[in-house]
Amino acid sequence: MLPRCYRFDGSTGMDLRPAAVLEAEDARRTELRRRHEPMAVTTRIRMVGQPPGGLLPLSLFDHVPLADRMGLHPRSMETVPPDLAGLYVDYMTRVAMGTPVRVAFHVPLLGARLVGQGEYAESLLSRVTDFSPASARAACLLLDFDAASRRGPQYWRPRRMVPDDATYFNLTRMVARSRAFFDEYGPVVWDGFDFEGGYTDRITSGSGDFLTADTLWDFKVSSYRPNPMYTLQLLVYWRMGLHSVHDEYRMVRRLGFFNPRRDEVWLLDVDRIDGRLVDWTDHELIGYPKD
Repeated sequence: MLPRCYRFDGSTGMDLRPAAVLEAEDARRTELRRRHEPMAVTTRIRMVGQPPGGLLPLSLFDHVPLADRMGLHPRSMETVPPDLAGLYVDYMTRVAMGTPVRVAFHVPLLGARLVGQGEYAESLLSRVTDFSPASARAACLLLDFDAASRRGPQYWRPRRMVPDDATYFNLTRMVARSRAFFDEYGPVVWDGFDFEGGYTDRITSGSGDFLTADTLWDFKVSSYRPNPMYTLQLLVYWRMGLHSVHDEYRMVRRLGFFNPRRDEVWLLDVDRIDGRLVDWTDHELIGYPKD
């Protein structure tokens, strides 16, 4: 005897509605999530299928090794995850170059308030006074709130990541490499930039690392070369910048990666980017209307 099945009416049982109805309902739920939850650049890019070499291949970039002779400890020895290491190098490089600590750490401070930890975050911020081990520990604990701001408080889960001696050495050395990098490729004209006026219902949040006179830079502390997600992310930043209210992006002629862990630079003239890829990025990926 066949089991009895029921149409969906709020009770248990199999949902036998037509496929078109189910697909429409799924699309509606997806649209509601998109409208009510942050959609960061990185989240949007993860939804895109790319060929093995990427839509914007790394082979188009010029590779420039830098010359720090002081090596780092292996990444496997570090006691903080890669995302926090990257944020530390990014934010503390800004501090080293004169940005006030509160300004550099404004994203995790906001995230802490969103999850009811604002007072604790302020206590941590007050201990980020220099580049000592104690300041590094406080900074790493504070950086854990960054995800609550960027992804939404509902996705935040507390971690307690404290750098040991090897991790502290690596982090501070990567900040030193970053300062040396800007001595050669700077000066910085804008750090922690946003894309006000360039966000859409497909990408509602996202911010970049550094702008120099003619180059949009993204910092990565991965042990590996930039991957297709990274190159597409950099392209999206450039296009969103050009659609934003900020005139600084009009001067961008190159896109670049700097990796202080590998101590290397990757550079691409924007004139080398296929116009068809630019159009697809604008209209399909980001969601700008066609003229």
